[in-house]
Amino acid sequence: GVLVVVETEAAGQAALLVDGISDQRQFVIKSLKTHYRSMEGVAGATILGDGCVSLILDVDGLVAAASSRMLRTLRDAA
Repeated sequence: GVLVVVETEAAGQAALLVDGISDQRQFVIKSLKTHYRSMEGVAGATILGDGCVSLILDVDGLVAAASSRMLRTLRDAA
């Protein structure tokens, strides 16, 4: 795995463990809300050059959810 350090609006810096980094691309993010219900941790989707659909993660949302769960766990343990 690879640790990626990200800067979030709510939590500041956070580290994400990912399987790997393939490359860097620029793409247009399409919202899923118009056709599907909102999914926690998913910001939208894009269609790659080979026709595959790729989900775009909501890093701020994932970090906020993980922080909230960690705080609840610490409170429950105290």
